[in-house]
Amino acid sequence: MESKKLVIFQANQEEYGVSVEYVVSIEKLDKVTPIPDMPVYMKGLMKVRDELIPVLDTGQILFRNQTELTDKSRVIVVQTTELSVALLVEDAKEILDVQKDTIKPLSLIAANNSNYISGMVNLDKRLIAVIEPGKLVDGLREMDDIKEEMERHMAAQE
Repeated sequence: MESKKLVIFQANQEEYGVSVEYVVSIEKLDKVTPIPDMPVYMKGLMKVRDELIPVLDTGQILFRNQTELTDKSRVIVVQTTELSVALLVEDAKEILDVQKDTIKPLSLIAANNSNYISGMVNLDKRLIAVIEPGKLVDGLREMDDIKEEMERHMAAQE
């Protein structure tokens, strides 16, 4: 039976998964440099392996609540088609191997409102929403402003 590996993380006390194929790395939250006039969900830029990466707060994006920073807080660096972003999460818990047939599609109503959730994994006493990072990032308002700002920073470094 075919399986899929998911990086499981926590946001607003709920569990989410991102396919490992999108994950570049999982890092401890380091110094984040704020950028003026950016959306509330963008915490700023963080240097990861000599690359500047925008840090996006999953709590703000998913629930409009700022992620509380603790010793467990992590950033999951994911690669989308256009850029790498760091998703700030409460906790990056584990890498879980799930059978593809346990990932169920969302109902039509939920799928229209949350097109970045590709399915739900229903395990014993656990319900995990599977997130497509590219759709999540592309669906954010002001994402074009962030991409432009990233290009300006990259050009300034060269």
